[in-house]
Amino acid sequence: MQLHIDPIFSQKNLPIHMGILDYSVEVKTSGPALIHTMEDGAEVRMQELLGEAASADPVINAVRTAFKTLGKDPSRYRPSSEALTRRVLAGKNLYLVNNIVDCGNLVSLMTGVPVGCYDADKISGDITLRKGHEGESYPSVSKGNINIENLPLLADDNGSFGTPFSDSARTAITPETTKLLFVLYGINIDVEHIEAAAEIADTLISRFCTPD
Repeated sequence: MQLHIDPIFSQKNLPIHMGILDYSVEVKTSGPALIHTMEDGAEVRMQELLGEAASADPVINAVRTAFKTLGKDPSRYRPSSEALTRRVLAGKNLYLVNNIVDCGNLVSLMTGVPVGCYDADKISGDITLRKGHEGESYPSVSKGNINIENLPLLADDNGSFGTPFSDSARTAITPETTKLLFVLYGINIDVEHIEAAAEIADTLISRFCTPD
């Protein structure tokens, strides 16, 4: 599997530093240790922002800028990392879905980087990072059918399957998933930050998601 990047991003002066990790995983309900780690991560994030809005985070703001540059309103279609941060700042806990998705949400919250967790067995052929076409949409994991026109997105031989806004139901993690493709959407984000986020992701997934 190879990643191809559409020239539109360089034409728009948007640097791309995608982080792509793959693992053999066991999907299960998050246990007390992971939940405690999520609670700690949320507390740290609140202390970092010190009452400022989620969009004040420079990484989140950089992704918002990328959305605007590509023609998508980031206040209507918020990067997933911003949505998670806003949730925590409002005093709500992170969602509990399963250990894979929960680790992904924690990485995104802690770093400001939008994250995608995909069932690698449901991805066909190479993948391409491109801009959503006019009128393009897909059924998402949590928001119903969503308009992905002008969003940065990943597509395989069967079409689009992931964005930094909301992922598709087609490649979602399920209890039957055994191979994880973990994506850090490094769009308009410096490579050092993506590398640091990848290290956090590797630590969490290796601890909480790989088979014993």
